[in-house]
Amino acid sequence: MKTLASIFFFLTLSAAAQLPLGTVTDIQPTACTEGFVGASTCHTATVSCPGVSDVAVTFGTKGNPAVGTIVFINGTGDTMPGGAPFFFQIYSEGGFSLAQFIFATDWEDGGNVLASACRPATILNFLRSTPSLPFCVQGASGGAGATAYALSWYGIPIDNAELLSGPVFSDIALGCRTPHAVPITVNPTNGSPFEDDPIYNQESSQVSAWTATSCLPRSSSTNKNLGSEVRQSIVQAGAVLSFPATNLSGWVCDNGENPSAAQAYLWFSQVTTPWNLTSISNCQGSEGVAEGVTPQGTTGSQAIADDMLAKCVKPQ
Repeated sequence: MKTLASIFFFLTLSAAAQLPLGTVTDIQPTACTEGFVGASTCHTATVSCPGVSDVAVTFGTKGNPAVGTIVFINGTGDTMPGGAPFFFQIYSEGGFSLAQFIFATDWEDGGNVLASACRPATILNFLRSTPSLPFCVQGASGGAGATAYALSWYGIPIDNAELLSGPVFSDIALGCRTPHAVPITVNPTNGSPFEDDPIYNQESSQVSAWTATSCLPRSSSTNKNLGSEVRQSIVQAGAVLSFPATNLSGWVCDNGENPSAAQAYLWFSQVTTPWNLTSISNCQGSEGVAEGVTPQGTTGSQAIADDMLAKCVKPQ
């Protein structure tokens, strides 16, 4: 990566974006907390974005990106470091620099998830400090959502995206609607079709808080509510859904335990450039794709890692 002094001033837009990115300021060294890759260098900072409050962030990096950089984004809110030791070891051995970031509060907080998605997009832009080298993201659940917003709405150049159990905000209105939406048939490119329900059952209170709407109200949803949820979704009028310079792979559980597979498919099925979506069986819980098994009998973690190592390259 560039020297820290150079990184700190690398805050401008890296590509033409539909929505403006924010800024990263007040950068200070700090001790890395639990969950960051061992021997990482960590800093705190403030992320400021239009229309939402400032939020504190801690980011950590390890290694010199001679081969490229892989950023991990965790699930709900990204308030804990993303990734796992298996991936850290494999990607480090592949020569990649590793990066993580966490927010002091859920990045979705603010009453408008589309506007709040500026926060992780701004940090991704900040960490993309060597544009000539591959820049790749592994995002899980809400982190997959943050990655998709960064691609579809904030113009962040990502060479390869491994999206685990998400993006989960593809159609917020469909997930929040009363009467409830019917199950969706997910058609993976690797695996057999299966049905999954797109509605935010156990997640409805969080989604209500993040969107400032009433998700899954007891009575019928109002047009005003649904309109607001549509305007905060990843898939809506104006979204970029063509990514010729990005390799895209998704990994979803086929157990139907939460809406992550259906919501993921609602985005992937609208993307007009090539993508891969693998159904994972025997998941650990509703989103444990890393612990599950691919249709070919490979563990999810190994398949994801192999895919990242093969596709985290600059496009030809």
